[in-house]
Amino acid sequence: MKISEISHSVVKTNIKEDIQAILKKHWGFDTFRALQEEIILSVLDKHDTLALLPTGGGKSLCFQVPGLVLGGTTLVISPLIALMNDQVQNLKKRGISAVAISAAMNYKEIDIALNNAALGHVQFIYISPERLQNENFRQKISYLPITLIAVDEAHCISQWGYDFRPSYMKIAEVRAYFTDVKIIALTASATKHVVEDIQTQLEFKNQQVFRQSFERHNLRYVVQLEENKISRLLKMIANIGGSGLVYVRNRKKTEELALFLKKNKVSALAYHAGLKYEDRKNIQQQWIDNKVQVICATNAFGMGIDKPDVRFVVHLDLPESLEAYFQEAGRAGRDGKIAYSTIFFTKADQQRLLDNFKLSFPELTYIKQCYQAICNYYQVAIGSGQGMSVEFEIDKICNSYNLQPILLYNSIRFLEKENYISFLDGGFEASKILFLANKDEIYQFQVAYPKFELLIKTLLRSYGGLFENYVPINEKDLAYRVKISAVTITEQLRYLDQQQILSYVPQSALPKLMFLQDRVNAKFVEFNPENYANLKQRHLDRIESVIDYTDNTDLCRQVQLLMYFNEFNYSDCGHCDVCISKRPKDYEKIKSQILGILKNRYLSLDEIKENLRSSNDETWVRAFNELIDDGLVQEKEARYSLR
Repeated sequence: MKISEISHSVVKTNIKEDIQAILKKHWGFDTFRALQEEIILSVLDKHDTLALLPTGGGKSLCFQVPGLVLGGTTLVISPLIALMNDQVQNLKKRGISAVAISAAMNYKEIDIALNNAALGHVQFIYISPERLQNENFRQKISYLPITLIAVDEAHCISQWGYDFRPSYMKIAEVRAYFTDVKIIALTASATKHVVEDIQTQLEFKNQQVFRQSFERHNLRYVVQLEENKISRLLKMIANIGGSGLVYVRNRKKTEELALFLKKNKVSALAYHAGLKYEDRKNIQQQWIDNKVQVICATNAFGMGIDKPDVRFVVHLDLPESLEAYFQEAGRAGRDGKIAYSTIFFTKADQQRLLDNFKLSFPELTYIKQCYQAICNYYQVAIGSGQGMSVEFEIDKICNSYNLQPILLYNSIRFLEKENYISFLDGGFEASKILFLANKDEIYQFQVAYPKFELLIKTLLRSYGGLFENYVPINEKDLAYRVKISAVTITEQLRYLDQQQILSYVPQSALPKLMFLQDRVNAKFVEFNPENYANLKQRHLDRIESVIDYTDNTDLCRQVQLLMYFNEFNYSDCGHCDVCISKRPKDYEKIKSQILGILKNRYLSLDEIKENLRSSNDETWVRAFNELIDDGLVQEKEARYSLR
């Protein structure tokens, strides 16, 4: 071995030891999951890296660990406020400094966060991609000690992707400020076109791509044509048991379904974006703690939630793409134990999916009309508005300008794609405060206004870092501690804000709109007709793929999904509804016989086979292996028994 090779080997060994130590210190794990270590080493070896890991594959560790090794600040670009906040809170719990910058923050909050990062006090800074639209913001982050750029949900950068966000296209421009900094891009689902597009759009150099197979050995895919979906759901919950997640299309359905399940003695709660932040947080935690068995949710639920023991995920309405379905289905069985992903559908559901497609693509003249209505409602003058963030009051806008909510929402999606406006989900930001006065000024204020003394002292005792950063607070919790009403707490905080003792940012349940550029006359709002047509066709293709998946009763479900994601080295799973339909008629009888033979006995394979003389070899071996996979039969020293 050459001296240079020996040196490189020693360095690599040291790096492996470093990342193992970090994993143990902050996360308490002794070993990495599949591909995590290889991805981390690729980043540390100065490669632009793309990681394709299925839901639950541990994507966040792949940039958090190398970020800690490299030091400085890791810039994380993520599309969802909820996801950013969850990761920031998790990092803080592990003693790692992190901050998220979102549209819910005011200029003062953003400046404080960036100043702390510039001083080297922030290890991870999370931003939404829309922030990069603003030249002033890009200039500010150029002074930060950025050592790694992580792009989460990287499929959003591709127009081939199912969740394309044009703001992601600005990410590559950041590389001009950090010429030696590498990028790690991560996603849970991407087709061949999307994988290629991610690398092109992010200007990958010396790239590495790591793809974990999307095959899930423990996941049972079931698709059932079923008119009485609710009745079948009840039977399924009773048969499978354990924690579950049921997806439906709209908010009203989540409430109705949760109420129905409760009436049928199933512990259930509804979750959707219309609920208050505290309510959503409480519902989510009850489910994670197994105090509630079933969550009935829209697709607003699930991102960033790491619950390993989900035994079933059910779709009562068809998803709009197989990418979205695969992510949602993948929330089941992260602990490696048997779990089920089920779709109950009707032919009417398939037609409804096609009908909704038509509403998803408003006419270009209607989109311009919506743009003008939004600007007028928020009194944004032509030539102004860039960077402005407002609460999105969809009902009021529709009533004021005679617009249809679904068409307005979908029009905003296209205004996003042309970089006029950005939509940001709301309600995930808790209320926040930052003390502006120093301790002497606070003391003098308390002497002058004694009725505020208890609240101020409670704040200072209950929360740390109030003089350095905006800190999330809970008004209800404060009301309980101070022994006054939550309404009075809010009034007092507002007064303290007016007196500049502190800065108070109340929590809002409403989503937000951000104006990405100054308002233009609606006549001059430009759309690329070719882009519009391409997006429309790709969306239709994805919908037709979902319909094809539900209709195909000849090919194994898992094989269908793997083929969609360009995996062709496959074999039938043996457990989905299609595979089960192909089993011999006596298959279940043979399984029962094996269980009976092994009752209170330890037998070898030959002894089991001898007791099944009348069975076909291929059939009984397949049945026997399934019993092992399902955890009903165990092996010890080449002998088998019931578990």
